Amino acid sequence: MGNPPITLRSEIRGVFIFEGIYGVPHDWNVVAETLASYGINSVFVNDFSTFHRRPDSEIQEAIKAFHTRGIEYHSVMAVLCDTKNPADPTSTAAVSWDGEIHNLYEQCPIKAHDYALNAIDEYLSLHPDVDGIMLDFIRYGGQGTCYCEECRRAFEEWLGEGPITDWTPFYPPESGYGSRWNEYAEWRTIPVTNLVKDIHDLIKSINPNIVISEAAWTLFSDCPIYWRRWIGQDTAKWIAEGYIDFVAPMMYTKELADLENYIDTNIKYWMGGQPEGPIPLVGFLRNDYGSESPTPEEFKAEVDLVRQKGLDGWIIWRYSGPGGTLPDSPDITNYLSIIDMPETFTISNIKISDSPEGKIVSWNTELPATSRVEYSTSPLFTTSWEVWKDFQFHYWNIQRSSIESIEDPTLKTVHSVNIPTNVYFRIQSKGSGGIVTTPIYYATAPTPISPVVVLGAIALIGGLLYLSRGRG
Repeated sequence: MGNPPITLRSEIRGVFIFEGIYGVPHDWNVVAETLASYGINSVFVNDFSTFHRRPDSEIQEAIKAFHTRGIEYHSVMAVLCDTKNPADPTSTAAVSWDGEIHNLYEQCPIKAHDYALNAIDEYLSLHPDVDGIMLDFIRYGGQGTCYCEECRRAFEEWLGEGPITDWTPFYPPESGYGSRWNEYAEWRTIPVTNLVKDIHDLIKSINPNIVISEAAWTLFSDCPIYWRRWIGQDTAKWIAEGYIDFVAPMMYTKELADLENYIDTNIKYWMGGQPEGPIPLVGFLRNDYGSESPTPEEFKAEVDLVRQKGLDGWIIWRYSGPGGTLPDSPDITNYLSIIDMPETFTISNIKISDSPEGKIVSWNTELPATSRVEYSTSPLFTTSWEVWKDFQFHYWNIQRSSIESIEDPTLKTVHSVNIPTNVYFRIQSKGSGGIVTTPIYYATAPTPISPVVVLGAIALIGGLLYLSRGRG
């Protein structure tokens, strides 16, 4: 589309289009026109997975319909939730601790690794104009998986105690054993993280402008080990390493108090304690609970809370309305019609040039906005390796470093700020349509510069040793 990516927009306003739309009469042009009329700037379409893909002609038709109306198209990939015949010798199905196929839809991240990469490579070769790929179900299905032969061998190598003759201590608590299950739970985050890293590297090698996002399980109750321990989802690690460009925790609740709790916990552990963290944080909200769906007014209150908390936007699960009505789902236009939609803006034309005092950082915004640059001689965010006392289980805690800032409250569209040299920095502009925060740059970059997230190394060497060699 030639415009700055959605991560450089003052508010991400997204709608999730569930795969069920392919099973009912639908018209992509009508859907796109409807969403454009309400100010939606992105859609997240459930159009492919590791082993299946919707008709390519229809995918291309959908991309064209949304692009024509200025809406970004993000493909949602179900990475480890798919079907492949478990009787097939090449089956990648996850295996439970008791040796049974856990669920036909749950795949092992080791066995499915190459299939997932091939699926992405093929998708992007056929649809190079897609704006982003959202990773969905990039995790295990529960505590009980995966214990296939490949996983057992990899764990033995990591643990350094093989061959293991008695596996019962490493089984999950549901087995009635599990005295050493924490060690297995620590290890099994690694195959998922390796898959996320390789997906990131592949996508960015094909097109560095494609936005990678994650539909994550939200953190609950001020507890940072959700869901690293239970399902191997190590979102903080992926944020710290720059593997994802924004995260959308699925905060599916109809209770405002619960939503606030989820938001606060995600901000505390993933964003360094402030809404404008190392990457955008987007509230993934749900309006469709069937017969118990919230009223439009109740849902508007959730969007209002997301904005009050300073998140970078919201995504609505899920579309049903003109051009594609799903059975027993509420019409999304009833919800969009009462949500306030001030005009959003983007940051663009970011440049850095020399000055007698250091560097001049300049940029443009589509609408009048403030100018602010945060900077430090150290990375703006670091990550510590800590233990959660209740379960004696590790987690990554993202923390904001001590920073300096220069701010001009004048509302304008052409911005320029002087900063010292040899510093990490990022740009912010605030206007009536929200706040835009760029990725982190380094002040010696040439002009113009490209967005490159620089979060720095993982802080504690002990944590690195734990992951690389086992128990430490």
